[in-house]
Amino acid sequence: MSSSNPIDLADHDLAALQEARDLLGRARQAAATLALWTPEEAKRVAKAVAAALLPRAEFYAEWAVRESRIGKVADKIAKNQIACTLTSTAWDNVALGGVRRNDALRIVEIGRPAGVVVGLSNSTSPVATIIFKTILCLMTRNALVISPHPVALGCCTAVTHELQAAIEKAGGPAHALQILTRPTVEATGALMRDSRTDVILATGGTPMVRAAYGSGNPAIGVGSGNVPVYVDASADIEGAAKTIVADKNFDHGSPCSAPSVLMLHASIATQMQQALARQGAHVCTDAEALQIQNHAFPGGKFNGKVVGRPAFEIAQAAGVQVPQDCQALVCPIANPQAGHVLLKEKLSPILGCVVVPGMDQAIEMARLMLQHSGAGHTSGVHTANAEQAVVWGAALDYYRVVVNGSTVHDSTGANTGLPYTFTIGTGYAGKSSVDCNVGPELLVNWKRVAFPLPGGWAGAMASGAALPASSGTASTLTPELQATVLRIVQEELEHLR
Repeated sequence: MSSSNPIDLADHDLAALQEARDLLGRARQAAATLALWTPEEAKRVAKAVAAALLPRAEFYAEWAVRESRIGKVADKIAKNQIACTLTSTAWDNVALGGVRRNDALRIVEIGRPAGVVVGLSNSTSPVATIIFKTILCLMTRNALVISPHPVALGCCTAVTHELQAAIEKAGGPAHALQILTRPTVEATGALMRDSRTDVILATGGTPMVRAAYGSGNPAIGVGSGNVPVYVDASADIEGAAKTIVADKNFDHGSPCSAPSVLMLHASIATQMQQALARQGAHVCTDAEALQIQNHAFPGGKFNGKVVGRPAFEIAQAAGVQVPQDCQALVCPIANPQAGHVLLKEKLSPILGCVVVPGMDQAIEMARLMLQHSGAGHTSGVHTANAEQAVVWGAALDYYRVVVNGSTVHDSTGANTGLPYTFTIGTGYAGKSSVDCNVGPELLVNWKRVAFPLPGGWAGAMASGAALPASSGTASTLTPELQATVLRIVQEELEHLR
């Protein structure tokens, strides 16, 4: 019988829905066990699991590229390695649960894990995203159910099984991590809407993230990127060109924080284009840019086949001749207007390019881009003038502004003071609940037992003294009281389940 038979499809959909329900039932049981752990035990297990997967970074990178046909093996290896090494160490000195005391504010804080987390995995970083979310959940004593992107189902399922084995070997419960092996839209929706789901970590396309927010359960979602990069007259031209081309070539332009449209100050535009060419980019003629545009957006609709593919392959399919080692395709936009397809996100080595007389016009172009996507995500500026950088950041609804650096890497915490992450929150501008780089802190809620301050508000106002700041030093309670409070929290969680 054909696999497209309606009866077969109905059976598959029903099986997927039942699987979703079964996964959540088992996740609930695992969450109850995880809640008994101390934060120290949770971090120990997370480190052990991360270390077990590190030697497999290359294996899963090759599998992900082979299966999804998105990105470069070398860059996927780097992503997988970063997920294994940084995730398990970046929060060593951050309290992710337990009981603590703030003497200045006279508050006792009690950390409570979320419980069951549903994690959506994307197509561009499928394995690294699963490793990242698994370690976040282990550190915070939460059970995780993954709904993978279908284009990477094989590698996602395999790495989940290997992570499960590592968790059990390190002393974790059998179902601390699970994966939906039939990731239909209906089954993923059922996972997100179920009352046994405590929070959704939504990474992926805008429709799925919107569905997470409409599920009725709390969601931590991210928005799509569409990154403008402005190069002003004072910029280090060679340095900017090197960074921009490297960014556009990393994983073949598939990261959502990769440059999408380049805006060049008119006085340095020719020099900058020449510098881009020296770095291995092909600066298209107007005719070539139109050919690339028609291939990437046939009939004005985005062609998903260009996502994460090499520049040479895209150019060849469009009928444009470039060297086989071409790093990026720079496409001049002769008449940039609202709705121009090259102002949209491209998830590929295709880079739009607009020449502008100054920053005001660059800001106007970026605002045209925001009409399509990218709100709250990332932008970049290359300038020797710090005030220019701040003006650029203040004028536009991008919540990460990378100055003289890599929008791909620096937006996620490399070489900047931004927190390390694989998941970028886009804030209210991007219709997200969080504007920050997502970390494990968001998977723990803190109860606060507040004791009266000396004199209270009245005393503080009468004396003119300021109330203690929230950055007061936290100190540890006695082990006996900690144990008692944690037992009570566990009883509460059991009652709620």
